[in-house]
Amino acid sequence: MSELARQLAQSSPMIWLEVSPPKGIDMEPLLRQLQPLAGVIGAINLTDNSMGRAKLSSLVFGLTIKQRLGLPVVLNLSCRDRNLLAIKSDLLAAAAYAIDGVVALKGDKLAAAGVNFNELDSAGLLRVIGQINAQIVSEPSPSAADRTLYPGTVANPHRANLTREVDLLANKVEAGARFAITQPIFDSEQALRFLDAIRHLPISPVVGLLPIKRAAMARYLTSNVRELKHVADFLHSYEGLPDEQVRRLTIAHNLKLIELLRPHVAGFVIMSGGGPSLAIQLAIAAARNQTPMAPGKFSGAQQREP
Repeated sequence: MSELARQLAQSSPMIWLEVSPPKGIDMEPLLRQLQPLAGVIGAINLTDNSMGRAKLSSLVFGLTIKQRLGLPVVLNLSCRDRNLLAIKSDLLAAAAYAIDGVVALKGDKLAAAGVNFNELDSAGLLRVIGQINAQIVSEPSPSAADRTLYPGTVANPHRANLTREVDLLANKVEAGARFAITQPIFDSEQALRFLDAIRHLPISPVVGLLPIKRAAMARYLTSNVRELKHVADFLHSYEGLPDEQVRRLTIAHNLKLIELLRPHVAGFVIMSGGGPSLAIQLAIAAARNQTPMAPGKFSGAQQREP
């Protein structure tokens, strides 16, 4: 059983942190910020040139995290930025350096001037991960089987056509996905509707949580993310509040969401949303608040087997 499979199968939901690699070559400031998470959370999930902006290679930064902090690493991998040859090369490199898991992404579309490779979609990438894992296991090295990549994907619980989203996720499960990280959730009822709709799928659901740093961030989400219109009133509630109060409220709100959703999920990913300080604070608070649940309390327990 891989370390990620073990985490997703345990009785108490795991806590991961999603963070973007540095914009330049100096890794030390971000590594210092992440240091308090060592031994506290389950893993670091690294974005892959999110928002179409170039950052330090997530593979290089992930390797450094494993060496310096001893934390498992889950890489997002976008089909947008690589052709098939480059994807296979990066997957082999990730396995060679014992990266723990890969989240298969199609990737946000770049501006018209950019090149969107997209030789694969996320389901196609999952099948390639399966092929790479089979290749690794077939190698003569006795430790090769320990280097396989645990495959994951993403899911959008805000999609208006929920049946369509469930069908898309089922296709990715068939292609090999073992866990699915949702887009950020702000409303427990929305999350529970989605979790109930995917209950039949053999996949570990991992809920994304995005702490709000300031009123301007909530305003941006309301104005620019069409699928969050159903939580507009909640996001508007931050309007006019000082930053410190916004941060206190968002920590409390997300800890409440974790408490409400924890019987129904395999874990949570705390998303940084541009800067890691508040997400790190929430991740530490969430991890320290975790207490084991009764056996079988997670309604999809059978889904969390490796």
